[in-house]
Amino acid sequence: MRAIRSGSKELIKEINRFKVLNIIRRQQPISRSEIARQCELGISTLSYIMDELKSQDLIYEVGEATSTGGRKAKLLKFNETHGYVISVKIEEEQILTALTNMNGDIILKTYAPFEKEASAETIVSLIESEAKQILSEKKQDLTRLLGIGVLSSGLVNRHEGRIIRSSMLGWEDVPITEMIKGSFPDIPVFVDNNINGYTLAELEKGAGKQNNDFLVVSIGAGLGLSVVIDRKIYYGSVGGAGEFGHTTHVIDGYSCHCGQRGCLEMYASEFYFENKYREQSHESLLADHHFSEVAKAAEGNDLTAASLMKEMGTHLGYGLRNLINTLNPDKIIVVGEGVKYRHLFEEEMLAIARDNFFEKVEIQTAIVFSHLNDDSWFTGGALLAINQLFQEPIYEQMKVGV
Repeated sequence: MRAIRSGSKELIKEINRFKVLNIIRRQQPISRSEIARQCELGISTLSYIMDELKSQDLIYEVGEATSTGGRKAKLLKFNETHGYVISVKIEEEQILTALTNMNGDIILKTYAPFEKEASAETIVSLIESEAKQILSEKKQDLTRLLGIGVLSSGLVNRHEGRIIRSSMLGWEDVPITEMIKGSFPDIPVFVDNNINGYTLAELEKGAGKQNNDFLVVSIGAGLGLSVVIDRKIYYGSVGGAGEFGHTTHVIDGYSCHCGQRGCLEMYASEFYFENKYREQSHESLLADHHFSEVAKAAEGNDLTAASLMKEMGTHLGYGLRNLINTLNPDKIIVVGEGVKYRHLFEEEMLAIARDNFFEKVEIQTAIVFSHLNDDSWFTGGALLAINQLFQEPIYEQMKVGV
């Protein structure tokens, strides 16, 4: 359990400063009067905070608000060029690395392959070389780098910076942030699960901007879930909330890489195509079971591939129905590689998902597909670091702000 800092005038000052900064960061451009209304600070206190943030080059004035009479108010914006962040996504056989500004906007990105089940040491070395190459290419040094955000599959303890287990990577108990800080000793490093990172992008830039309670379901090479309650990601006891893909879907069903049998992920993701191929291997089934290849075949009128996509959509629909019946969210946002091929399974998925407990009493749950692009994994990784850097510092280990 994290220790809460003792109350003091200094703590209150810091909390107010970060509160004001985050209002500007998330609602820019915004007027002083609107900031004052939201954070309930006196004019003199707010002016002092504004002057301090300006002196640190964190905010600046831009344009003027429309006025119904009297003097027009200046608008304030967050300075996205205050520094840079490195965002990393560790996939099964490659790492994706990007340099972003402080809004999470991508400046430069790279892709670097590695052998399947490579060691954590190998991946950390690759992260170091990719990060330094990006900084060099953009002619930036480490003094402008304010944080590193890392997204990974598996069970992640974000407070300890540790990947407890990733069956997809073949890792157990990897202190990933400590290892990366060996190469970047003065840079804060943060780690979280892939889908939680993407959810940060949906919260601030996507379909979740207007919702308090929603779910993000990722479909592609696997099946992921992130739960948002009151606009905050719910992590559970050690960070493992959302292992939706490893709920039991079929008793004694297909073996899963997690060690269980019958997991939903084996039926409602790319794994389903592989399992069906192994189960009924003959010429009519595709040897290449990657999502993109099965979808391509289905679009080319391959009846077996088209049937597999519909079956996968049906299984996914039952999974979504269970989520709706269990959590009663405002909305479910479907993200990931599978979104590109929604036309091949959407009808089956929605028919099952919408036939839920709440629909019987005319309480509808919106099910939408993300409009964000693949680069939003980078944005999510960046926001993981940025949000932590600017979080109100109420905990002892959070005193790392700018």
